[in-house]
Amino acid sequence: MKLITTIALPALLLIAGSQDAISKSNVLPSGPMYCGQIMEQLTGDLDGVLLQSKLSYGRGLDMIVMGLGLNIDNIRFVKEPKATDYFIQANNKAAYAQSLIIAANNGIQLKRSINPEWAMTREQFALALHQAIQGTGQYMTNMMWIIVSDESSFSEGSLAAVQNLIKFNVITLQNGKFRPKSYITTAEANAMVKKAATFIQRSKANQAPAADAETTFTSTPVNEAVNRVVLSRGSKPNSGYQISISKIIFSENKEAVIYYVVKDPEAGNSYMQVIAEPTAETFISSDYKVVLQKEQ
Repeated sequence: MKLITTIALPALLLIAGSQDAISKSNVLPSGPMYCGQIMEQLTGDLDGVLLQSKLSYGRGLDMIVMGLGLNIDNIRFVKEPKATDYFIQANNKAAYAQSLIIAANNGIQLKRSINPEWAMTREQFALALHQAIQGTGQYMTNMMWIIVSDESSFSEGSLAAVQNLIKFNVITLQNGKFRPKSYITTAEANAMVKKAATFIQRSKANQAPAADAETTFTSTPVNEAVNRVVLSRGSKPNSGYQISISKIIFSENKEAVIYYVVKDPEAGNSYMQVIAEPTAETFISSDYKVVLQKEQ
C-alpha cells in the first residue's frame, strides 16, 4: 500500500480563535538545530523544561510532518511553494516553513490567517494529527461512542477526531477528560505523534497486499547483528523484468515488512534476449523477521 499524498487547499476547519502568541522565553529555539531537537523529542531525550513548554502551530506541524514521514515528493508545483501561500502570517525563513507546506498538502486543513507562532491547544493539535493520519490511508474503526466528560468544551469537528484517536490508541483520557482548550505541551504532542506513527506502521503492515507468487527472498548473515536480504523474481527471458524495494516498515512485533515494486517489459521496447534474474537487496537486523509485501 503506498503512502497517499493528497493535495488540500487550506480550509476553515481548525478554529484558531483568539490566540496569544507564545512568549520567547517559553518556546523551543529556532534555527538549524531545530530539526535535531525534534528528533530528540521523538526519542524522549529533551530535558523537562523544553518538554513542558507550550507548542506553537509551526512547531506542532513540524513534529507531525517529521514524526509521520509526510512529504510532497509526488506533487509537481507550477512555482516554488512558500509557507505564505498557505498561511499569510508565516515566515518563509522559519525552521518549520517547509513543514507548513508539507502539512497543507497532506490533508491538514487550517485557517489561512493563523499565525504559526500562536500556541496550539490540545484539540487543535489532535485535529491536525487526525487529519494527517487520515491523509496516509484509510483505517477501519468501530462506531462505539466513547464518553468524554468535558465534551461540551470541544469546538465543532474536533471531538470526532479525538474519538478516533482514542480508538487508535494515540491518546488516553485523564479521569475521563481531554482538556481540549488547554495549551498542548511539547511532551504531550511528542507522545501523540509517536503513538500515531506506531498505529500507521502497524495498520499498514496488517492491511498490505500479499507478496506475489513469483517473488522470493533469501537472507544471508553478514555478521551476528545484520542479514543481507535479496529479493528475486526468478529466471526471466530478457532484461526487461525489474524489481525494486520501495520502503521497509519495522513493526513492534519484530517484523521487517519489505515493500517492493515489479516492472515487466513494455511493448515496443527492445531488450537483451538473455536469461536474467531480477533482484533487489537490502540489509535487515537479525532481530527481525522478513515479510514481503508487493506495492500496488
